[in-house]
Amino acid sequence: MRQPVDVLAVFDIGAMSPRPIRFKVLEHGVKTTVRVTDIRNIEWLGAGGVTRIQYDCTTVREGRHIDYRLLYFYRECRWELDIPTDRKC
Repeated sequence: MRQPVDVLAVFDIGAMSPRPIRFKVLEHGVKTTVRVTDIRNIEWLGAGGVTRIQYDCTTVREGRHIDYRLLYFYRECRWELDIPTDRKC
């Protein structure tokens, strides 16, 4: 399941992809700001003419490591959070 998210990202000159810093996610009906602690993997994907960048991210909240997958749709300048079906937000 995917949901649109607001992301604060850094776009460096000469870099091929933006770097997400934090994003807001809707959890249990409340918008929460999540800080990206680590980006484990960045992968460029493309299918059907849609170019997107997939970020496998980790954050630390209340002493727990939580994994997130952010998608950036390059031509549309749009971010989505890919939520595993076994985890509820």
